[in-house]
Amino acid sequence: MLAVKELLGSKLKFGLIALAIGLVVSLTFIMASMSEGLITGMTGAKGNLDADALVFQGDTYLALERSRLTAADLETIASADGVADSYGVGQAMVSVDSADEPFDARAFGLGGNFEQLPVVEGVGIPGPDEAVLDVTAKVNGVELGDTLHLTPIDEDLTVVGFTEDRRYIMTPAIYVDLPTWERIFVATAIGRMDESGQEGAPDVDRITEQVAGSASIAAVKLAEDTTIEELADELAPAFDVVTPAEAALAGNGMSVMILAVNGIQVVSLVIGALVIGVFFYITTLHKTGQIAAVKALGASSGFVYRQLLLQITILVAIASVLGIALTLATGASMPPAMAFDPQPGRWATSLAAIFAMAYLGSLFSLRSILAIDPATALDRAEH
Repeated sequence: MLAVKELLGSKLKFGLIALAIGLVVSLTFIMASMSEGLITGMTGAKGNLDADALVFQGDTYLALERSRLTAADLETIASADGVADSYGVGQAMVSVDSADEPFDARAFGLGGNFEQLPVVEGVGIPGPDEAVLDVTAKVNGVELGDTLHLTPIDEDLTVVGFTEDRRYIMTPAIYVDLPTWERIFVATAIGRMDESGQEGAPDVDRITEQVAGSASIAAVKLAEDTTIEELADELAPAFDVVTPAEAALAGNGMSVMILAVNGIQVVSLVIGALVIGVFFYITTLHKTGQIAAVKALGASSGFVYRQLLLQITILVAIASVLGIALTLATGASMPPAMAFDPQPGRWATSLAAIFAMAYLGSLFSLRSILAIDPATALDRAEH
């Protein structure tokens, strides 16, 4: 076909165009992967909980940090109609000062279902005073078998395994059993205050008794034919019930962050469309005489435009392969702590948008093609 012959006859010119488009595609994919990685790094420990629904304390606006469920609350939730199974999930802020690089972390206590953690190394089920960490903690020098010293609560944990995609607020998650989490939570609540019994000292025994059997939220498996809405109606207003995906996007400024990264991606796609459109518009202007000759031989503007669309399809396809390769190479060169999470579904959406924007950008060339008068252009060529 005419379009393919022209591509093969001008390999250098169209090769450079494909390279430029490939860089635009790579930029778009890198931004999509980094935005997805940012969301995973901010919410992975919460959004990836194995549950049909997460139950929060009412009026906490789905804030994991503020939600507190007592042992009685957990029993109420477990006995609610439509609940097939449930387990408590505790959360506490900690710091680790025993690694090569001190770092902040989030301690998550699971009341069960440790099998949900994808094991990268070691085991995924910690015992008392043991922990499973997100693999990004290795960046700070943490290795299997190490003893983590948590500060300022003076707690030690032995690392028995590593998992992945389990970070929260861009810090590694430290998974422990609920009794260990209770001890950590009490320690973070009272800090290093004097426990000697002097006036003004906290009543550690009373606080420990109140925290016993509690959790931050409850992860729920629903019985067949039970909807989240039905459970929410039954537990309201004392509790708020949402899906893990909804909970992941709540709090910590997630809505604003997602709006920002989506806006950046839209801008990059618009820029990509303009770049592609300008490339082919300039190419079309350089081929005015050729297009006029083809038209003079009886070809319609529609035929010429279809050849242009075929060229765009071939070049964008080649550029997409190049862009994907560059993106994967860029991702492989990034340190594990970087927010980079390539998702095939997100890439497919971005790729479809790139093709759509490329075709939209071709309208610049269509206007030029329609404006070419074969007689006028040929007469200009003769002179």
